[in-house]
Amino acid sequence: MHPLLERLAVPLVDAAAAAFLCILGATVGSFLNVVAHRGPRGESVVAGGSRCPACGSPVRWHDNVPVLGWLVLRGRCRDCRAPISPRYPLVEAAGFLIGAVAAVELLSGGGTLPAGRFDAGRTGIDVLLAHADWRFLLACAGHALLLVLLLAWSLAEADRVRVPAWCLAAAAGALAGIGCAAGGPTVEPGRAAGATAAVILGAAVPNRWLRQALVLAGVAFGWQPLVTTVAVMPVAAVVRGMVAGGAGGPSCRDLLLAAAVQVLAWRWLDAVWAR
Repeated sequence: MHPLLERLAVPLVDAAAAAFLCILGATVGSFLNVVAHRGPRGESVVAGGSRCPACGSPVRWHDNVPVLGWLVLRGRCRDCRAPISPRYPLVEAAGFLIGAVAAVELLSGGGTLPAGRFDAGRTGIDVLLAHADWRFLLACAGHALLLVLLLAWSLAEADRVRVPAWCLAAAAGALAGIGCAAGGPTVEPGRAAGATAAVILGAAVPNRWLRQALVLAGVAFGWQPLVTTVAVMPVAAVVRGMVAGGAGGPSCRDLLLAAAVQVLAWRWLDAVWAR
């Protein structure tokens, strides 16, 4: 192999892995858009292709690319020219963000997590695959699942759709199960304390969706990271207001952004707690 290609091989593989995770996240966001649109109407979320909400025309495959399709069409249906809500690309962009957070956490080999936990000094997708630490991979999967669930709760909150108690129980159970299998940074004796702290913090929150989302974050993070995440929420609300306009009260969207910051800055925030 040419020396230049040899030097570029590892960075290119890592870039491809990161791109795959980002695209996968955007695709998940696109699917959540479908669920949010069809679910309340009792329609199947898997059968049938995407259609224009106004005229019912099928969306071409090249117009269905997350974010880019909306931008190319300038936010309008190709057939009837009816406006398409900017919510669709925003949700897909949020999914892209989730994929990017997962890529940073995974490719850093645990460098974003508290010191001494899943930090073997190995970075890059090739090293991770060659020396797979399944506990670390499960921990990363748990964080990604939490962010996806927070995005789903954000959509339910925006549409004022009540989330059944069994959905909350199933989501919390999945997070707890992954965490227990990982036995790492998200799985501490304080897991139950995290859920308890979430209930206490949510007692003063009139927003039922945010109360439920806090429970999910508490189960996934534990009580200390949950407190840090809640502390970051006002800053996240300001950022959201700058991007989407009109901050309003605390919401699941603010918790989603704050949870992403918690995952990315976990090591630094943990050091602050230690002091």
